[in-house]
Formats: sequence, structure tokens, C-alpha cells
Amino acid sequence: MATPDTNLSADIIIIGGGIAGLWTLARLRKLGYDALLLERDGLGGGQSIASQGIIHSGLKYTLAGKISNLAQSISAMPDRWRAALNGTGDIDLNAAKIAADSQQLLIPGGMIGGITKIITQQLLGSGARDIPRDEWPEGLQNSGFKGSAVHMGEPVLDIPSVIRAIADQHGDCIKILDPAFRRNDEGVYFDSGELTLSAKMFIFTAAGSNQSIAQSLGHDAGLETQTRPLLMGMAKNAPFPLFAHCVGTSDKPVATITTHQDANGNLVWYMGGQVAERPKNSPPEELYKVMREALAKYLPDVDQTRLEFAALPIERIEGKSGTSGWLPDTPTIHEAGNALYCWPTKLTFAPLLGDMIVQKLQTRGIKPSGALTNWGFLPDAPFAKAPWD
Repeated sequence: MATPDTNLSADIIIIGGGIAGLWTLARLRKLGYDALLLERDGLGGGQSIASQGIIHSGLKYTLAGKISNLAQSISAMPDRWRAALNGTGDIDLNAAKIAADSQQLLIPGGMIGGITKIITQQLLGSGARDIPRDEWPEGLQNSGFKGSAVHMGEPVLDIPSVIRAIADQHGDCIKILDPAFRRNDEGVYFDSGELTLSAKMFIFTAAGSNQSIAQSLGHDAGLETQTRPLLMGMAKNAPFPLFAHCVGTSDKPVATITTHQDANGNLVWYMGGQVAERPKNSPPEELYKVMREALAKYLPDVDQTRLEFAALPIERIEGKSGTSGWLPDTPTIHEAGNALYCWPTKLTFAPLLGDMIVQKLQTRGIKPSGALTNWGFLPDAPFAKAPWD
């Protein structure tokens, strides 16, 4: 590798080119930090590109009685993202695409549905409103759904476009390199044998790799993570766009459905929620069965004969929650030496994670240098493919 200098330094080096790493990069550069982001494979690969793109407001968690911390932490996030999307926020996402202005809550008719609807309106009334049937999207009107549709105020983003929007602005410092992290008395540094990089702070946002990196550097004391396997479902040739949480009687939606477009223009229903809560190595046929059952229950008039089903195994790694089986209430950060190991927990928490990282830097007295290192000699990081492609 020919470089102008084989020993370089930056204010901050970020590892991991998912939403957490990219948001952090954009936030720190706006503040004047000389920052470099390193990605091993493709930008957005792993958990980010597999996200459904929902900027949660916390409404669905109130249905599970998880109000006190989680819903309150999340409730401010949609406005933070909207500010970024219109170019007035912490970072500029003006070039990103909004897939839908709101996720809908589909509440079936009957006693349980009625009770759920009352609870929803009481707990987060300001963020939820009934959608009159004549204002339902045409596809939903013709789907056979019997119940209420609630507007949740949760935008749904096209995640590949979010990743590209950030990368297009900061591509000069987003590069691909295999991990080669070392540690000495002065802290963590990068050493590939041909190139040595040092920084005042290394920020690890590679969710699935954070713990193994921490272990290799002797930074894992007190570090706990949790794994939540999912088997996400996809139904190609979807007849209409749908963005909905299909409410049931448990603490999770029966299905959470978002709509995406593949490279050939086909609509794909991407399904999470309860249908996806299964070991990632489960037989796909079991997933397809519950997907069909959920669609038949909520959208009985949809012709399923044209749907083509596929499964996507995901290993969601995050900082360990204090409540077994539930998400942490906020992003989590493990601090060791000149390294921060970060998990946003959910896509929606990226702004809050950014706040926490900035606070850590300020507490340590790590100020922006205002420098702008030329990283043009390093190879650019490619983009990961979306699951539906």
C-alpha cells in the first residue's frame, strides 16, 4: 500500500459503517473533528441494511407496558430525524428518501382491539390519531381488514438512501480496511504492517464485532452484550405498499410490515414482529406458514398466490438489557482506555447515541482540531446490497 505517510493520526477513528457509525461520523465532522470511518465489508451491511427503517416513537412499547423509560427515551426521536431529513438537524439527511410518512397501527375489531385502542390513545394520544376509513390507502381499503387504523407519526425511511446520503457527503473519509487493531501503553491504534493509524479516541460501532474486538484488546472486563436472533420474512410481488404494525394480544405486534422495492421494481413486504421472533436457523417453511396466517387474518382479501416468500436470518447484537428479553432503555456504551464500544440498540436511537458520544469526548477534553486529513490514498468503501436484492 503506497501512502504519503505510513504513520498518520486523526482526532477520531470510527469502526463500522452502519447507521450508528455513519451518523456519528457526520455529527463529529460537523463539530470540526478530524474523523475517519473504517468499514471491513460494505456500508450498511449487517443490522443497518436489514432494518425496516421505522423511526419508532415508542407507541408500540406502551402496549406492552414499557412506558417508564423506553417509550420516553424514544418519543423525541422522530422529531430529531425529521430535522435531519429537512437539513436542519444534527446531520444533513436532505438527500435521503422517506418511504412513508407514518407507520400505521392496525387494530382488529372486537373487545381486545377496542381495549388496545383506548390504551393507545390514553398513553400517547398526542402522537396517535384515528384514520377515517375513507382516508385509508386504497390497498388497505380493498384488503378486507376489519378494524381501526391509527396514524402513529413514525416515519419510515429508505435505509439504503440514508446510508448513501451520508456517504456522498463524507466519502473522503469513509474507507475500507480489514481490522488490524493493536494496543500499547498509549492505547488502541491501527497497524496493518504497512499503515499505522492513531487517534485520540477509537469509536467501535460494529455491533456484531464489538465484543470480539474488545476481547482481543483486553477491553472486555464488565462488557456484556445480548443476542436476539430473528428470522425476518419477505414477500415479493406485494400488491400494494403497506407500513403497519398488526396488533395482537401479546406485547409485540403479530407482524410489523414495511414495503420496499427491489432492483427490478417489485414491491416486497418485509415482515418482522412476532412472526420473526424465532431462532435464525429455523426452517423457513415455519416462517412462511405464520406469515401467510398473519396476512390471512389481517388482510383476508389479499391474493397470496402471487407472493414469493424468502427468509433473512439476522443476529441482532446489542448492549445487555437490565430487563431480560427486552431492549435496553437507551443506547449503550462500554468505555475502556481510548476506546468506546457503542450499540444504538435501535435505528431510531442514532441521534441519542451521537449525543452520548459527544458528551464522552467533552468530558475527556477531546476537542475538535479543525484539521482535515487527506485519506484519498485509501480505497473507498462499497455499499452493501439490500436484503430484497
